[in-house]
Amino acid sequence: MRTKQVRPEKLKFEYELHISKGYDKIKEAEYIHFTLITTKIFRSFIYQINVTPKMDLDNKVIEFVIEGLSAPVISIAKSGNALYEYKLYEYKYTEYDLKIVKLDVDKNLFKMKITKGGIKLTKQPVKKFLKIEV
Repeated sequence: MRTKQVRPEKLKFEYELHISKGYDKIKEAEYIHFTLITTKIFRSFIYQINVTPKMDLDNKVIEFVIEGLSAPVISIAKSGNALYEYKLYEYKYTEYDLKIVKLDVDKNLFKMKITKGGIKLTKQPVKKFLKIEV
């Protein structure tokens, strides 16, 4: 008699993107902070998410291309989510197209409005691989 194979619970989203405003005291400038994390928790290492940012602020496009994961340089074992952070300084108070692309696999297109009062998502795709928290 075979034992039943236990599979991990399938997660609704593969990634979470946290967007917030911040202030850099050294540069004396405001920025938009993008933090991309995996929903999966890794047991051995805290991996880094390899992302190529593509900013076309004149055409109001912010794009992040997710290329995969890489192991950390430090060999200390630690568990947690994979992580990527980006600070956008040269932004305007307007609406941007926010594109998140998984290399050669999938693309999600959001619309994000930045005002003095905060950040708001104005459009989201129906089928998406990541959850955005503002």
